Amino acid sequence: MKAIKFARSAEEWTVLGERRRTSSDGEVVLVEDELAEIRASDLRRELASEADLYAVGSSASAISLVPIGYVDFDYGPYSPIRFEWDGGMLTTTFSQQVQWPADGDEGTAISDVRLLLAPLLAASRSSLRVIESDDRFSDPQFLFLAVTIETPYRGRTLADLYSVAEDAMRLCDAFAESTITRQTVANLVRGGAAHLLVGQPEGNWLDAKSQEYDLKTLDGKISLAQAVARFCNGEDGGLIVIGAKAKKVPGGEVISKVGGVPAAPGRDVRYRQVLDHHLYPPPLGLRIDLVPAEDGLSFILIDIPPQGEELKPFLVHGAIRSDNQAEGTFISIVQRRGEGSIPITAPMIHASLAAGRALLRGMTADAKT
Repeated sequence: MKAIKFARSAEEWTVLGERRRTSSDGEVVLVEDELAEIRASDLRRELASEADLYAVGSSASAISLVPIGYVDFDYGPYSPIRFEWDGGMLTTTFSQQVQWPADGDEGTAISDVRLLLAPLLAASRSSLRVIESDDRFSDPQFLFLAVTIETPYRGRTLADLYSVAEDAMRLCDAFAESTITRQTVANLVRGGAAHLLVGQPEGNWLDAKSQEYDLKTLDGKISLAQAVARFCNGEDGGLIVIGAKAKKVPGGEVISKVGGVPAAPGRDVRYRQVLDHHLYPPPLGLRIDLVPAEDGLSFILIDIPPQGEELKPFLVHGAIRSDNQAEGTFISIVQRRGEGSIPITAPMIHASLAAGRALLRGMTADAKT
């Protein structure tokens, strides 16, 4: 049985073996959680069949943000992303709100968003099929853009196509917002828009480095491990952008310049090898990307998600002594605070060890009873 089917004789949709209602706009309603079970080629075929029956040039599917039993088919809630067949490819579409550019020209905003999305879409072999102003929603303060993305559908699920559109929308959101998060900063850099970071403050989760760590020296290896450990031992995780320069301002530091560094291919692998050797335990979800920049340079992006308290403290095999000499036999523990770092004190370490021993004693006692 096909995961999705449009019965022309009954003019009825079936999804995962059950009849499915349509929205008030006549679009078959799918649910986010079931997209991974439906092949994109199947939806394309059935939308084409529906369009052919009604002799229209396009047909679309709405995507519910809640389980199907909780959907109000008239009002949703629906995702801003929808699937559409328009006589050829299956596409994903969404509308995006951005600030009007300083020159008041919608063409400038369209050009900026096109440039922003290009690297992300290229990575998924997708393309920007249409991007144009949406006059129905634009006003003097905000410009709405209608974005249509074409992603090869053969061998992919709807979840694959939906994920590409979600990433594109997140990038656009970061472009439109005045404040950003660790995730949006990472997406900006990966999406080729690192220049939008200029003016952003460093802090608990963001660190800019204008030069690479010298991985040929013990000092450089330990410095890298300590930089990552600082964020691992903090609450918010962190992001290290190598190839961006910060400057001091009243109240802290802000990113003043981005350009990249002359990093050789495979440098991201080398960074991970150093961390595997000098940082314990291995951070969960750590991601290291080598992102192309202009003039043959690259950004090295180290993305550290928040780590569970049960994994802390993260230990660095090696330390930088007070005389700035590296010592490979020592163990160091550091934590990020604002733009700087603080050592984790002996009482804090003892408290963690004591809590762990107490937990083990409790588990042992429970096991005996």
